[in-house]
Amino acid sequence: MIITGQPGHLKGRKNIPICPSGSYSFEVKVRNNLGNESAPSVYKFTVLPPWYLSIWAYIIYLLLLISGLYYLYHWQSRKFVTQRVRHEEEQRKLQYLHQLEIDKAENELINLRNEKLQVEIDFKNSELATTAMHLVQKGEILTKIKSDINSIIRGLDNEKAVNELKKMIKVLGEDDKMDKDWEHFAQHFDKVHSDFVVALKDRFPTITANELKLCAYLRMNLSTKEIAQLMNISVRGVEIGRYRLRKKLAIPSETNLFDFLISISGKTNQS
Repeated sequence: MIITGQPGHLKGRKNIPICPSGSYSFEVKVRNNLGNESAPSVYKFTVLPPWYLSIWAYIIYLLLLISGLYYLYHWQSRKFVTQRVRHEEEQRKLQYLHQLEIDKAENELINLRNEKLQVEIDFKNSELATTAMHLVQKGEILTKIKSDINSIIRGLDNEKAVNELKKMIKVLGEDDKMDKDWEHFAQHFDKVHSDFVVALKDRFPTITANELKLCAYLRMNLSTKEIAQLMNISVRGVEIGRYRLRKKLAIPSETNLFDFLISISGKTNQS
């Protein structure tokens, strides 16, 4: 009995022959007592490989390998995205902190500038108040001089001297110099208070010179008594002037007059 097939040899465990996978031919011959052999009889068969070596198993192995590579790629991609997001968040945080430092420095600089401006404004307001009091004192002196001259006139019999004194009173009563002083004061006032007088005239063309003066003194936050001295009128006259001014400018009763005047400036008017 002869077996032919692919290279390999028969193995057996517990007398059970095990053949490698492949195709085999099994030939059988019979020999009689005389030693004569019959023609061989051939039987062909195929031994299949185990399931883990089959083509389907290789396909599964390939699919598992592709899935593993895809998962590894996807995992690396997610890791990269996470790292990028974390890096961007850190950069945004650093930028935010840097911006906070810049804003803090700018705020400190602005505060310093505002303090400097406030000191300058306070100093200029002090100068304005001094100038205003000078105008008041000047007006009071002129009024006293005119009163004294009138008293002298009543006691004189010399007509020529009386006429000369009346001329002096007329000269003292001229308002040209006082108007120039007020114009100088208004120009200085506008430099400190952002062209307040100019803006007030543009916004309310019908406002009078005395009302402009009253608005300027009110914006300086002077007391009623101080304003009365500056304008050479009574305290009651100042209160009446405030009432008429509020009515003329159409300021609601619930609005503070000082706050309303503070909101007016050349910059605001231009906008």
